[in-house]
Amino acid sequence: MDLYDIHTHDAPSPNPDDDEGLRQNITNIVNVYPLGFEYAKDNDNYPWFSCGVHPWYSEDAEPQLKFLKEIAGDPRIVAIGEAGLDKLKGPELTIQQTLFERQVELSEQLQKPLIIHCVKAWDELLHIKKMYKPRQPWIIHGYKGKIELAKQLLSHGFYFSVNDRFNDDAIRAIPLDRLFCETDISEISIEDIYNEVANTLEIPIDVLASQIENNVRIMFPMLVLSKN
Repeated sequence: MDLYDIHTHDAPSPNPDDDEGLRQNITNIVNVYPLGFEYAKDNDNYPWFSCGVHPWYSEDAEPQLKFLKEIAGDPRIVAIGEAGLDKLKGPELTIQQTLFERQVELSEQLQKPLIIHCVKAWDELLHIKKMYKPRQPWIIHGYKGKIELAKQLLSHGFYFSVNDRFNDDAIRAIPLDRLFCETDISEISIEDIYNEVANTLEIPIDVLASQIENNVRIMFPMLVLSKN
């Protein structure tokens, strides 16, 4: 059974108590800032990356954005982000929006999915999506919102990645072909998150894992091909 952690800030060490076969089949997408990619790219434990400029650091972000444009074509960078909007932290929203839109454009140019951080700025996010009409998938990472918001986002074509904190009703409303799992900054293993999600959905974990692998195959084909 292959498991995929599509958003982690540090590829977690395997649990020594886990089954040996399972431990060998976890693929991580490690999220880094553009300059951080230079430090992480030669680490054999980090073969795949998402790379972007977080909305908290939108102010004076031109050097990071410039470097992002230089490196984002690297085939090991499989997604742009996390990028987005946050009304609770970071500079004023207009500054965040400008940076976010430039990363939207980069995602479209390179044909790579966009990993999104959004806090209390859903209307603004939807407005930008309607304005750009992106062809690339937009994935809300760490989704823990309510079912009503999930349904609204689904109607606009969003995908969702969940960690150990999620709304049970919302996750039941998300079709399996729109769902991913992640650890983000949690110390809980990706195996445990898969188990929690499968239990909530009342499906076997291997059914969940198979569907997520298919989602990864469509959205991040290099991750699956690398195993073959």
